[in-house]
Amino acid sequence: MHILHINSEKDVSKIDQMITQGKDVFIMVYMEGCGPCNATRPEWAKIESALKDQYAKNDKLVVVDVNKDFMLSIKHIGKIDGFPTMKYIGNYGKIVEPYEKSSVKKKDRSISSFINWIESKINKMVSTTPTSSAKHVYNRITNTKNHYKKKTRHHHKLSHNGRIHRGGKWTRKYKLSINCNRPNGFSQKQYCKYGRNK
Repeated sequence: MHILHINSEKDVSKIDQMITQGKDVFIMVYMEGCGPCNATRPEWAKIESALKDQYAKNDKLVVVDVNKDFMLSIKHIGKIDGFPTMKYIGNYGKIVEPYEKSSVKKKDRSISSFINWIESKINKMVSTTPTSSAKHVYNRITNTKNHYKKKTRHHHKLSHNGRIHRGGKWTRKYKLSINCNRPNGFSQKQYCKYGRNK
């Protein structure tokens, strides 16, 4: 996956290069000081963190945000009616689809609708995790402590002495084997962050 932030004429050539290589390019054109742009840009920026693990090996996926001052230099982008404008450019520039005309049912310019749009256009997904739905990806990036506690509350069991038992107990050997420089999965990350020094 490629993430591009275009703020100069020099950077525009990177977009054209990606298009001529046949990559799936998703562009947001924004204008500085534009209210709707300011509301949409933070959601668009979340795409990187939402999909970086999921599509790390997908060399065809390109997500771009570009200042309107440099959009006229981009080939194949077509007509821009207002700001922000989101477009998909694929098949070497032969396919250009505005986000507003996509098949996505809910076009509320949120991270979840952007993910739905992107995944509806990618022909061959290269995923590094077993779940690839937009819902799973969105839940992972918005998973706060409270959300995690809420989910796990239903899985508590009473042990033989009547106390609440939260999940299985890790062995000392397993705990020592965890590499906190490269934790594997959510549980190990939480253990390294909160449990190791206790």
